[in-house]
Amino acid sequence: MSAMTNKEKFLALVSHDETKTVERAKARLAKKSYTKISNQIAFEILERLDGLKWKQKYLAEKMGVSPQQVSKWVKGNENFTLETLVNLGAILGMNLIQIPTQATQRVNESFQKILSEEYIVFSNIDQLRPQITMSDDMEYENSYQTA
Repeated sequence: MSAMTNKEKFLALVSHDETKTVERAKARLAKKSYTKISNQIAFEILERLDGLKWKQKYLAEKMGVSPQQVSKWVKGNENFTLETLVNLGAILGMNLIQIPTQATQRVNESFQKILSEEYIVFSNIDQLRPQITMSDDMEYENSYQTA
């Protein structure tokens, strides 16, 4: 009975089955793009329900869906259809879909350009610093003066 080498021990422990780690990571990244938007929609729905003082069950009744479906919506993991978003928006009295126009995009682009320009920060701005002065009768004044 000979002792196993480290390499033999390692190979005995390692599975020979192929893993699907890369495929799962790609699927998570693809899902992440719509999950962020779905979470934002869920937050808006919850905020509106709170503002209207509605229960999720009441929204389910108005939408003609099960309470479980509404629960999925407000958890933020739902891949909404356009029809669902339009119907939800109509019932909640809000717009859940907004498509920017060309004019809006031009305004946003020019605003981003302004934000990206460099600004000079002035370091010679006076700062407020407390200055405590004692009077002869040991009372003090705590006035703020500029440096």
